[in-house]
Amino acid sequence: MLAPLLTDMAMPGLGTLLARAKFTRHTGIDSLHGALYAALGIARQTDWPVAPITLLRDGHAPEKAHWYRADPVHLQPARDQLMLVDQAAFALDASEATQLVDAFNQHFRDRDYRLLAPHPKRWYLQTAHPPRIRTHPLRSASGQAINQLLPQGEDALDWHRLYNEIQMLFFDLPVNTARESRGELPVNSLWCWGGGILPVQTAKKDSFLWSTDSDLCAVAEFSHIPYAAPPGQAKLIRQSGMLLLDALEGSAQYGDYTTWRENLLQLEQHWFVPWLTQLKRAELDSLEIWSEYAGQVLSWRMTRRDILRFWRRAGLTQSLAVG
Repeated sequence: MLAPLLTDMAMPGLGTLLARAKFTRHTGIDSLHGALYAALGIARQTDWPVAPITLLRDGHAPEKAHWYRADPVHLQPARDQLMLVDQAAFALDASEATQLVDAFNQHFRDRDYRLLAPHPKRWYLQTAHPPRIRTHPLRSASGQAINQLLPQGEDALDWHRLYNEIQMLFFDLPVNTARESRGELPVNSLWCWGGGILPVQTAKKDSFLWSTDSDLCAVAEFSHIPYAAPPGQAKLIRQSGMLLLDALEGSAQYGDYTTWRENLLQLEQHWFVPWLTQLKRAELDSLEIWSEYAGQVLSWRMTRRDILRFWRRAGLTQSLAVG
């Protein structure tokens, strides 16, 4: 879909930046957020240990226990697969969360699982022992068929059975029956990801993060790295740091191509064109644009000298066709 989506879009800012930059495909990094966690000073365990870090920020002491994020989701049948819908598409209040968590803990009371919901959107599963599995973050599963995204590893089959049991448990709970009667999506499963124990805190680094992503902000806070919400445009940033522009994420996940195009044009106007201008005027020393495509992490690095390479004129579609 990339070529037809971009065919009639004038993107001189992004197009010039990518055409004249030095391109790198990063091996050994599984996701854009993984690259950001590493840059924020967090070491990967089996997963990136997001769960214990955000649990700490949500007011609970992880201690030395192993935790997963176990976020509430809706699984929707689509042909012969299940598609995952996250809370961007439905709302859940604290009372409903309590009912679902209580039902889970009562059902699994004789097993080594404990579910907490300190926030309606962020739930946590404690396991007695670290499972031998690798998980996929919720953001990479949202809007996707889950068959290839279920836990992998030596204990994977046990966790596939656990997911099935949770779905059967949640299927006819009164809280879900009431939601369906109101025309709302039922919460019929959990998505476990970001498992680990609380890592060692790192020393404060000379860096800055602009983001509204609650997980990234929690990691930055844990690592003593200052952060703030992104300003509305490039000219308002006057220091070096890392900036997450995620306006395309939701529309890409759910195939909302109209919104995706509109948001990309906004990024062009407020960020890419101003950055190109700043590089030309030597107001910006260097710029790196990182992205993620099909499980690969990609980056384009450019300096003022690179921008002067006017003979490099690859089209935007050609520059992005790197997967």
